[in-house]
Amino acid sequence: MENKKYLIALDLDGTLLNDNKEITTTTKEFLNKLEKEGNLIVICSGRAPRSIIEYYDFLDIKSPVISYNGALAFDSKDKNFMTISYKIDTSFTKKLYKEIINKEVTSILAEDDNHIYCDKEDDFLFAFFKKENMEVINRNFDENDISSTYIFVMKMKDESDETKESLLNKFNNLNIENRYKLRFWWGCPYCEIHFKKVSKANTLEELRVLENIDKENVLVFGDADNDIEMLSNYKNSFLMKNGNPMLKGFANNVTEFDNNNDGVIRELEKFFNKINH
Repeated sequence: MENKKYLIALDLDGTLLNDNKEITTTTKEFLNKLEKEGNLIVICSGRAPRSIIEYYDFLDIKSPVISYNGALAFDSKDKNFMTISYKIDTSFTKKLYKEIINKEVTSILAEDDNHIYCDKEDDFLFAFFKKENMEVINRNFDENDISSTYIFVMKMKDESDETKESLLNKFNNLNIENRYKLRFWWGCPYCEIHFKKVSKANTLEELRVLENIDKENVLVFGDADNDIEMLSNYKNSFLMKNGNPMLKGFANNVTEFDNNNDGVIRELEKFFNKINH
């Protein structure tokens, strides 16, 4: 291999994980090989840290992790790593909650470091934001003394254009300072609020600079709307074959194989074989 250090940024769901939410042994072995050769493997997910750690531990890698779509980056194996953290001000989300709950939106989930705030139990969201070691506060969001949160996820009453437009209008009317954006999830009736300046790509750039890795030496893999900035920011970007087809214009490559057939690893093998010859 050339004497270069590469940063390999990997989304989890729909990308590194197959549809059974598993990482194959083939994937683990090849990523371990790349890390031993001096490269940095970074998980970049919208999940909460505690929902990422099991995969991080299974891979047995040593690197920072990007969670909450860039709102929190940490390194559980390096005490000297300076945590990167961005939280949404609840003065904004409480106002929005009052306008949308039981109208465009049927329930919400938000969380800080120690609490999950939700007004209804949601098994789908709890798969990504697990309850372990968290206090679950199950009441109306505007009734609580709530600190700023990493996430604010909303379940819409449906996925119609009418519902999305109405929700977006209310969001924009309150977003006077233009600090936040609204992101709709692909293939399900959920959406979330995030800082305009915060994304997987922005936090990944902070890590790249800290690690002194050339931007040309970054490879990114993703499948959904929360990967758009990451896919469009780097030359070596790969949209998964099974990913949202609307994102093809943002990525420079589409994987030959999907997430159920080691699509990530097959592309990495081709990439590193090519630069070695």
